[in-house]
Amino acid sequence: MPIERRWDKKQAKKHRVSGTILAGIFCVLMNSIASGQETFTLYVENDGTFIKPLYSTDRHYTDGVKMVFTHQPNVNFLKDYSRWNGFGENDGNITAALGYFFGQNMYTPDHADAPELRAKHDRVFAGWMYGGIFMQRASDNQMEHLELNMGMIGPAARGGTIQTFVHDIVRAEEPNGWENQLPNKFEVDVTWLRRQRVAEPYFKRTENFDTHLEYGATVGMLHRNANLGIVFRYGINIPNDFGPGRLEASACIAKPKDVYTAYLFTRIGGKLVQFDRFLSGLEAEPAVGQLHVGAVYRYKSFEISYSETFLTREYKEQGSTDSYGAINLMWRF
Repeated sequence: MPIERRWDKKQAKKHRVSGTILAGIFCVLMNSIASGQETFTLYVENDGTFIKPLYSTDRHYTDGVKMVFTHQPNVNFLKDYSRWNGFGENDGNITAALGYFFGQNMYTPDHADAPELRAKHDRVFAGWMYGGIFMQRASDNQMEHLELNMGMIGPAARGGTIQTFVHDIVRAEEPNGWENQLPNKFEVDVTWLRRQRVAEPYFKRTENFDTHLEYGATVGMLHRNANLGIVFRYGINIPNDFGPGRLEASACIAKPKDVYTAYLFTRIGGKLVQFDRFLSGLEAEPAVGQLHVGAVYRYKSFEISYSETFLTREYKEQGSTDSYGAINLMWRF
C-alpha cells in the first residue's frame, strides 16, 4: 500500500475520532445547561434547483448549512452582559441568551464541472467548516448579537467530499477542480450585530406590520466588513422578535406570544468590504448590495421560512450577479 494512502487513512480515522469526541462533549454540554427556553434552528442555503427552483446556478457561494442551538440559562455573567453599558434601561424587560452553532459553506468558480468553460479570473474552490458561540441580549425594541466563529478552510473542511456526494445523489455532473482549493488553515472571525425597531410614525409597529434596522461588523482572518440593512415585515400576528434570521445572522431567541403567525418580509441592505478570504486572487468590490425577500409561517413552536437573496457583483472580474435560496426550520421547546 502506498505511503500516501496509509497516511490518508490514518488522517481520516483521526478526524472521525476527533469529530466523535467533539460531538459527545457538545451533547453533554447541551444537556447540562438546558433551561427550558431552548431553540434549535437549521439553516440551508443553496443556489441550485432544489432550493431555488426558478433560477439555478452552481457557482461562487454555492451552498451553506448551519445548525444552531440557543437557550437562556440562568448564569451570572449573562445577566451582567445584559445590563452592561445600560442596554435597554428604559425599554422594557431585558433577556439574554447563549447560542452554539456548527456549519459548512462551499465556494466554487462558475462551471464547477467544466474547467474549460471557466473565466480566467474567477473564484477558487473553497470549503469552510466552522463552529462557535454567540451571546444575545434583547429588550422590547432592540437586540444585540456578539459572535465568535472559528474553523478550517481547505481540504479539512471536506467541501469537495460533500459536494461530490450531493451531486451523486441528485445526479448532477461531478465538480472538477477541488484538488486546487484553498490550503488548510485555521481561521477566526468575530461579529457584532444590532437590530433596532423603528418607532417613526410611518414605520411604527402594529399587529400586522413592523420595521427594524440592523447594522454591524465582522473582523477577523476570513472577513472584514461592515453592514447595514432595513427589514420590513407584513402579515398576521407579527411576533415581538427581531426575525427573520438567516445563516449569517442567527435569529434572536424569543418565546412566541401567538399560536400562529404568517408574514412576508423584505430586507434591503449592503456591506462595505475590506477583505474576503474567499475572493483570493480577485479584486473585491468595496460595496455589495443585498435584497432579501421571503415568507415565514409559525404554528405553536414550529417555524418554517423560505427566502431568496440577490447580490450585486462581489468582485470586479465577475461576469454576472448571483442569488441563492434558503429554507430555515426552527423548533422552540
